[in-house]
Amino acid sequence: MDRKWSKVDIFILILQVIAPVFTIIFTCAIPQGQALSADVKLVIICAGISMPIILLQISVTTGQNKNESDIKQLGKDIIDKTAKPHQTIENISEKLDHISPILERVFLTGNDRAKRFVYRRMDEVTKTIQTALSNYNSGNLRPSEYYEELLYLAKLIINDHAEQNKNFKGEVWAMTSFADGEWIEDKGYEKLWTEKLTELVDKGIKTRRLCVIPEDIYKLISLQTFSEENARRVKAFKGFVNYLESYYGTSTSRREIAEHYFIRINDNPELTNIKGFFAIMLSNGDLHILHGETVNENGALTAKVLFDLNEIQRVRDLFERYARPNQELGKIISEVSKKNGFLEYLKNKSIEL
Repeated sequence: MDRKWSKVDIFILILQVIAPVFTIIFTCAIPQGQALSADVKLVIICAGISMPIILLQISVTTGQNKNESDIKQLGKDIIDKTAKPHQTIENISEKLDHISPILERVFLTGNDRAKRFVYRRMDEVTKTIQTALSNYNSGNLRPSEYYEELLYLAKLIINDHAEQNKNFKGEVWAMTSFADGEWIEDKGYEKLWTEKLTELVDKGIKTRRLCVIPEDIYKLISLQTFSEENARRVKAFKGFVNYLESYYGTSTSRREIAEHYFIRINDNPELTNIKGFFAIMLSNGDLHILHGETVNENGALTAKVLFDLNEIQRVRDLFERYARPNQELGKIISEVSKKNGFLEYLKNKSIEL
């Protein structure tokens, strides 16, 4: 940090320059000084030359005392959070507080076991952060981290909806690939998440979802005759029907808030290779996305949070290509199923497309 000159520093500097010059002029150029004896003149000149040295020592000593006082005050401020920060170290104190209050607590405990535990974990966290900053994404998340991020994004848009009220312009934009076990509400994480998704819609938050229909499901619903026996052999089918029931069931009004679009795996490999994503747009236009594979029954996961706004926008542009009326899910299912019995099967479950 650059040193700032105080008024005292400037005053001392002026005295250091003026003192020797004044004594020389006084003894050599002013009549009263010229009338003095040689010994007196010498004493006056020596005093003038010595003055800068004396003033320098005073300045150094004052600075050292001030530094020691500041260090002591910093120690007090770290221990006593209610203490008023010393003016000269206020910014430093604030920065230290913001680095990590929890690390401050660990340091002050004096517990070597706790310190060793935290420092080992800190090394792992530091590497994760460095990788994230270098690659502009979080890296592949563990299942627990994945759901934490999903819930964080849901919270962001719920808060935006509550704060903006009538001015709310946000939306959920997402894609699902119907991995085996997805949308089956009999497991911990996935059950909580599907409930959160329907909560978003029930709050009136616009949701647009691109549905990547697996080939085995597409064949099943587009055959000349729909077979429930064959449907039981397709693992993802139950989740697919549960999904339709959540949004197209006759007992729900969610179809007014949620829009669903149809895409087959081979329609756009660049898009469908992503497997799935959950993203939000806030009222101010900010985009956030959790990008990649969703968790299946075996815990397989490649999802990551993207930080690069250009990359997020690229995925958004791909999404917009298919989020169009001619790709509406109910419309296409009705067309490919025609009169093969699948629509009747759905109607028996109170699902009307």
